[in-house]
Amino acid sequence: MLKIKATMLSHSGPKRNARDHFRTAVQPALRVLQGEIASCRLCDSMSPWRRFGRTAYGNPGTGYLLVGEAPGYVSWRKRQRFTGPAGLVIRRALRQMAHPLYRTLEDLFYMTDVVKCHPARPGRPRANRSPKQAEVSACSGYLVREIDMLHPSVIVTFGKVAAEGVVHTLTLRASSELLPEVIAFPHPSPRNLRTILRLYPSMRAFEGALTLVFRRLIKRLERRSTHA
Repeated sequence: MLKIKATMLSHSGPKRNARDHFRTAVQPALRVLQGEIASCRLCDSMSPWRRFGRTAYGNPGTGYLLVGEAPGYVSWRKRQRFTGPAGLVIRRALRQMAHPLYRTLEDLFYMTDVVKCHPARPGRPRANRSPKQAEVSACSGYLVREIDMLHPSVIVTFGKVAAEGVVHTLTLRASSELLPEVIAFPHPSPRNLRTILRLYPSMRAFEGALTLVFRRLIKRLERRSTHA
């Protein structure tokens, strides 16, 4: 597991009853923000602005935020985050636990991306590309607001763009409140295999590291429930 210790302080998050209340309270503000994201046209390079709808964000009540780089074409077509070849690696790692309450990423995390629209290659609308810095900058305000609304205790990122975007966002907030723990993984795309194998002995080991993190996060939620 690659862990960013940009975490100066961390907090355990609210108890279960408080989390349930928080989830109900924050939903209206999140829906307003999701609507703003849905209507954004800041980046001409992103036309026709393919992005996820309001059903693709997951659970805002756990205190855990999962951040990717940008929507992939396959996931966008399926209207569900992390369902392309790379995302299925992440989903499989959670599924290994067979937990009755946290079976899917949507159960365990609120999910978002540093860049909200699918970045397609010029002339190849189905091909993914890395987001441009201008696109990351244009979307940065949305990520700031998501973190401010959610108050996550843990942020898990996939890919360099996501990790750098989150760390930059945390510095922009300049808040006096406790900072979340940031856990950064390499992007699980097959095209990123060389980077993954520099950090892990095999893809199986990489998936195992993901499962260990998911297990730790779920155990933390279970402890909160026990002491609620």
